[in-house]
Amino acid sequence: MFWQALLDPFSILVVAAVAAMLGVSIHWLRGAARQRDLLTGGLMVLRRIGAQLAADHPIRRRLESAPVVELSFEEIARLMHGQAVEPAARTLVRLGERIGWVERFAQLAVHLGILGTVFALVSSDPSDLEGFRARLPMALGTTFWGLIGAIGLSIVAGACESLLERASQHVREALLEGLERPQEPAP
Repeated sequence: MFWQALLDPFSILVVAAVAAMLGVSIHWLRGAARQRDLLTGGLMVLRRIGAQLAADHPIRRRLESAPVVELSFEEIARLMHGQAVEPAARTLVRLGERIGWVERFAQLAVHLGILGTVFALVSSDPSDLEGFRARLPMALGTTFWGLIGAIGLSIVAGACESLLERASQHVREALLEGLERPQEPAP
């Protein structure tokens, strides 16, 4: 009954839907991870810029006016317009927007599993005990795959949030290092 439940046609449909959602989510995560590495490398430019700005420069005033913690990837993309850092910052902005979708995918996986369970139970005749028992593998299989998918998608959402937090930390450190360096006089 175990294999019959997991390999039921409706269970396979749930597995396919969950696999597609996982594939899209992992694609988003990997793309952002590559861009985070580019952003980390490009932060050397940000350090140099921060150190070379005059005390009354608008960008330096913006960076010093509010805590660096509040600086967003959108602002970095605007400040670094035309630099190699800009596309990486924009990719991380998009990942922040897509985390909500990954979480929705996890909810959808659970709902698909429950839908399969309800469909199996509603489509069986409760007066026919053998027919009811025959539908149980489909009900259990769809629920199983929906829950497994939700767990996997929740892990991917957590990895996306962690990646964004690490990238934000790198940016804060780079900006603070750039602003804390003593200004060298211009030649």
